[in-house]
Amino acid sequence: MEYLTALKARRNNAQRERDSFQPLLDEAYQYAIPFRKPSAKTGKGDKRVNDVFDHTAIDSAFRFAGKVQQDLWPAGQENFQLEPGPIVRDQAEKDRLTEILAPVSSVCQAFFDDGDWDMAFHEMALDLSAGNGAILMNPANENEPEKLWEPISVPIEELLIENGPNNKISAIFWKRKMTVRVLKDTWPDGQFGENLKKLLKDKPEKEIEVCVDTVWDPKLKRWLMTVWCKQQDTAVYMNQSRTCPWLFARYFRVPGEAYGRGPVMLAMPTIKTLNTAARLQLQAAAIAMLGIYTAVDDGVFNPDLAPLAPGKFWKVGRNGGPLGPSINRFPDPRLDLSNLVLNDMRMGVKATMMDQSLPADGAAVRSATEILERVKRLASDHLGAYGRLVKEIVIPAVKRTIEIAYNKGLIRQEIGIDQLLVRVRVKSPLAIAREAQRIEKIIQWLQMVLMIAASLGDPNFARRIAKFESALTDVGRQLGVPSEYIVTDDERKQMDADNADATAAAVAAAAITETAGASP
Repeated sequence: MEYLTALKARRNNAQRERDSFQPLLDEAYQYAIPFRKPSAKTGKGDKRVNDVFDHTAIDSAFRFAGKVQQDLWPAGQENFQLEPGPIVRDQAEKDRLTEILAPVSSVCQAFFDDGDWDMAFHEMALDLSAGNGAILMNPANENEPEKLWEPISVPIEELLIENGPNNKISAIFWKRKMTVRVLKDTWPDGQFGENLKKLLKDKPEKEIEVCVDTVWDPKLKRWLMTVWCKQQDTAVYMNQSRTCPWLFARYFRVPGEAYGRGPVMLAMPTIKTLNTAARLQLQAAAIAMLGIYTAVDDGVFNPDLAPLAPGKFWKVGRNGGPLGPSINRFPDPRLDLSNLVLNDMRMGVKATMMDQSLPADGAAVRSATEILERVKRLASDHLGAYGRLVKEIVIPAVKRTIEIAYNKGLIRQEIGIDQLLVRVRVKSPLAIAREAQRIEKIIQWLQMVLMIAASLGDPNFARRIAKFESALTDVGRQLGVPSEYIVTDDERKQMDADNADATAAAVAAAAITETAGASP
């Protein structure tokens, strides 16, 4: 009871911080991601786009989500690899640790090969365009043994977060509506009091508000998840885990704010101006088509009775001449939008939301310059947010799968990721693009050494300058080549031994042949 009271107080503080940030989210929902606002707020079947007159931001939000997914976590591709960290310098130890980590990486990668993760990631990326995205990563229900886990994208509108030490998220509060029957099916092992049991028996389809609060306990060094509702004073369900079951990503942050801001908020001034300009343009077109007419009236013109709508009649004192014609069409409005440059504004919104593409990848022949420019553009699109995206998306997801896999008995040991002894090598296109420049320098240097050695006519000169085997092995790892395709030091030693034995055997055979030929 005391724990729930303290939990509710923390939730209330998080709600107050959220209330100050809510107007920014409301604008994002209104103009860019209207289909991500929960139906509990708007009602089921709501059109959601009645106030939108230009769809550029909505279209760009979907393209941004697809671009983030393609750049950071492509569907159906291996996106990461567990490998030895920088403190492991001995090559033999590095190779041994690589062999241990390779099967763990394969098991964890299997978690992301189903469609559930791809769908959840894309929905999360849509929310991320407004600055924040979240995925709940829970193990699969015992009734579904064929599933490894159940990643669920949760709209930011339903979540509250709490900033902890060093600007780290220390609590995530989720409020959702569900029927009592679904509550029982979701947490069958939960503690249901008399009130809930009575509701489950008499009104199983009654909707109630359920709070799922996850907080970090510094004493236990565990994440505690608590499920509770107003229908009883005690928790319905409690659980703890070593890793956070939530993935909460923020594109970039303003100092002092817990929530993130995204490209939608950067482009919001232009989005609103573009929407207003399109609305005025449509209103002018409607008036020009149907017109506004004036009608003679002996009284005084009352502007309060003159609605600004097409097809309306305004009562006026006269229309011209002594009195003029009884009915006269009011001059059509002239709305000059040339200064607003609508197309330029649309291009500006697209550029801010990264809705720009290079030439198609399927071109028949691509030059080296085109490939280099493609890689550079890819690396620069998310450059500022790349570190945060990796830290708040890739690393937490991998850590969570390791814990779930260990609890299910799929791996023998729960590997700790400290980025020193064991680190996550991100193999997404964005990560490879960042490594392209460094790898390019290594390749150019190796080529230069070979050219100089060739000009000197001394092949051994190159080996005295550059460690070709180590450098090319490192390049392969940086590019995400699977470890089974890279020759290890032990395998090279065995190759050298085999070559030495073959050479010795050839020399011995030649000596025997020569001796036999010299005999009378």
